[in-house]
Amino acid sequence: MPSKTIIEPLIPENNKTVGSYRTILYNGSKFVGYQKSQGFTYDVEVVLQHVDIENSYLCGFLKIKGLTKEYPTLTTFFDAEIISEKHPFLTRKWDADEEVDRKHWVTFFVLI
Repeated sequence: MPSKTIIEPLIPENNKTVGSYRTILYNGSKFVGYQKSQGFTYDVEVVLQHVDIENSYLCGFLKIKGLTKEYPTLTTFFDAEIISEKHPFLTRKWDADEEVDRKHWVTFFVLI
């Protein structure tokens, strides 16, 4: 079953703030869903703190519930590159060659 996406706050109309126009990626947007890993499903929430579409960058917080018994809720900061001409699918970063990148991206069948 697909993850339910909740967008909060709503996209402001006529807003020209970097990262808030023509996209659901904007400062303060929130996404709620789940992550599947090794047969387990975890509730997750992502809140974007800063979105810079022009430079293909965003950062925010990822909250995951139930990952460990010691910490029932974990929150971590992330920064990311938005896939674009500046940052293509084939990253060739983090010890990933083309084969590793393709194995990763093929799991997102919608993008293929």
